[in-house]
Amino acid sequence: MYNIFEKPWTLLIVAVVVLLFIYIIRAFKPEKRQWWPLFIPIMIAISAFATDIFVETDLENINSIIKSCIQASRNEDADTIDTFIASDYHDSQHLSKQAIMIFCRAIFSEPAVERFVKLNQSIDLSSPNATVLIKGFLFFEKESRFYKELKPAMAVKLELGLKKYSNKKWIINRVELLEIDNQSFDWNTLKSESGQI
Repeated sequence: MYNIFEKPWTLLIVAVVVLLFIYIIRAFKPEKRQWWPLFIPIMIAISAFATDIFVETDLENINSIIKSCIQASRNEDADTIDTFIASDYHDSQHLSKQAIMIFCRAIFSEPAVERFVKLNQSIDLSSPNATVLIKGFLFFEKESRFYKELKPAMAVKLELGLKKYSNKKWIINRVELLEIDNQSFDWNTLKSESGQI
């Protein structure tokens, strides 16, 4: 279904069409020339900008959560990540919010992530659920054990599940590791290979 809030520029197109229509009427019927009809396309254009500025869409909410979580991982801030994790969180390895947060706090207890460069992202939105595929490069801090024992950076692919709860807030309820360096990987494989997660 078409959502005007996702694409407010559509209202700008409508404003232009209405303006052309008004000019055509004014050209063929000079006796109908009045100034007030010109305010109609102006009001439509203003509503397009107001919609874009004041209405936060589901996609904008989801992108904001992802951006905040990436920033929190750079800052090694597990508490911020905790606010975006659902109380009914579960994935193939971590069966609760508590389990994933123990994992996050263990990773962030020492220097870990320097930055994450997102290469691409796709969002499949079917409210109240959303699935986000993220692929990017994870760069480790030079002091981290990952940098010393593994390598400075690795390509990762993640699948995030988000759910819109009754308070209209999107929260992450699942994170699955899909690939590391373009090879199929998951949490269980990571655990068996590292023995520390």
